[in-house]
Amino acid sequence: MRFPRLRLPARGWRRWLAIFGVAAGSLFLLIVVLAISLWAAFQIPAFQGWFFSKIVMSGEPATPEETPGKPGVVPTYTGPVGDARLAKSAADLYRQTNLWNIHLQFTAPEWDAIQAQRVPPVPGFMKSDGSVVLRNPKASRNGLAGVLGIDFPWSTGNVEFGGIPFTNAAVRFKGNGTFLAVVRSYRKSYKFDLGKQVKGQALAGRSIFNLGNLSADFTCLSDSLAYEYFRDAGVPAPRTAFARVFLSIAGVETNRLLGAYVMVENPDAEWARDIFNAKGAALFKPVTLDLFSDLGTNWNDYDAIYDPKTKISDAQKARVIEVAHWVTHASDEDFARRAGEFVDLNEFARFLAAEVLLSNFDGILANGQNFLFYLDPKTQRVGFIPWDLDHSWGEFPFMGTAEQREQVSIWQPWVGTNRFLARMMAVPEFRTTYRAALEDQLKTIFVPSRIDRRLDEVAVAVRPVIAEWSTNRLARFDQAVSSEIPPGPRDTSNPMDPDRATWQIKRFVAARAASVRDQLAGKSEGVVITRQPSK
Repeated sequence: MRFPRLRLPARGWRRWLAIFGVAAGSLFLLIVVLAISLWAAFQIPAFQGWFFSKIVMSGEPATPEETPGKPGVVPTYTGPVGDARLAKSAADLYRQTNLWNIHLQFTAPEWDAIQAQRVPPVPGFMKSDGSVVLRNPKASRNGLAGVLGIDFPWSTGNVEFGGIPFTNAAVRFKGNGTFLAVVRSYRKSYKFDLGKQVKGQALAGRSIFNLGNLSADFTCLSDSLAYEYFRDAGVPAPRTAFARVFLSIAGVETNRLLGAYVMVENPDAEWARDIFNAKGAALFKPVTLDLFSDLGTNWNDYDAIYDPKTKISDAQKARVIEVAHWVTHASDEDFARRAGEFVDLNEFARFLAAEVLLSNFDGILANGQNFLFYLDPKTQRVGFIPWDLDHSWGEFPFMGTAEQREQVSIWQPWVGTNRFLARMMAVPEFRTTYRAALEDQLKTIFVPSRIDRRLDEVAVAVRPVIAEWSTNRLARFDQAVSSEIPPGPRDTSNPMDPDRATWQIKRFVAARAASVRDQLAGKSEGVVITRQPSK
């Protein structure tokens, strides 16, 4: 049976074509208007802050193992764990391959109270030169999370550490990138203070503890090995251990395994007293791209930027202000003549050499954060302390390419403008001392075979805990600690891509050592890394 063909009059086709043309044109015009509106909105600093804050707080967890709604991982680790009853000092707590069981316990109201709070974000935090504002006066702490309008309140909870129970501990989330990467997960980084609400409550003389969730570090060893490296270089640096962290929330979760964490010693008054064998050291944790800029003679203008971590005297406040005035205003001749009066040149040379050899761009070399400086209690000279080293060993993917971070210049290692580092590097005495520190570390501690051996030793101890935590992370870990180079590119267009290439410490150390040797021998000038301006 044949059906008759449908025939429309010519003017009918023309009518439908006209309707289609109008619809298509309207849709195109709508897209153009939306694009222009979005572009215009992004020129408004307040919209930028609101938009990125909303995106971050509505993100999904990085891996299925970190989803809060799933049942807890069944513990499988049967190896040795620490007994805190045997710890008599901080040295007993922070042995590098120590493994502690830590159980955080909350009532439902306590868990609600610890959740991140919203504060007004910083408008225009992305600068045209590619740098980022890292301080929000309306947040209780410095860093990117606060800038995006995310604040971490203290709550209370019980903590069981290595078999010893502690009640009414103060607990909060910590971190910036390590928080944003797991914003909807239980696997946050945590800080707890045993003595904040119960005077005198402490463990082996320490009350404040930091638990890093390893979200950014596929090797899981970057912090541990880097802090050890700084200490071996003669730089005051915290110690580390590892932990299996468990979480209980009344009526919600019972003894849920969160997995492997790195435990980093807290740089505070107790730590400083051990390091300097004296009371009175002043510790500061600055957030500024213009370190020691003259802000006047009122300490209130410095306080939030320099964020003291110990009680500081009026004399110490005046000393920091004096250093800032000298760095900002001294002539080149006066700066060179008095550099050793204000800065411990030997200590700073060792610190800077370590930062440069490790190509640590999530710190003083680029971001103006993730380090501390101190006033020596005996000399009142400035020295430096490393902090937050999960992106060390050349891994920080937001600065340059993998190859550039291996080849970065030893004489201009900073990114962008850095007046303090540039002025120090121009001082002949410091330049000589710094070169000697580089040469010494290359001969004694930044030796590929030595670092590879140490990495293997720590990896063997930690691997079973990572295997218990996550099959995905175990596969990444095995690749990260291997000397076998995988195929494919090392860089991605999106540095936050969870599937980005796994960073390998051994590969970096071999290439970096060769590059620095060539630069010291005058065979290479190295690479000066610049920020990519924001579009």
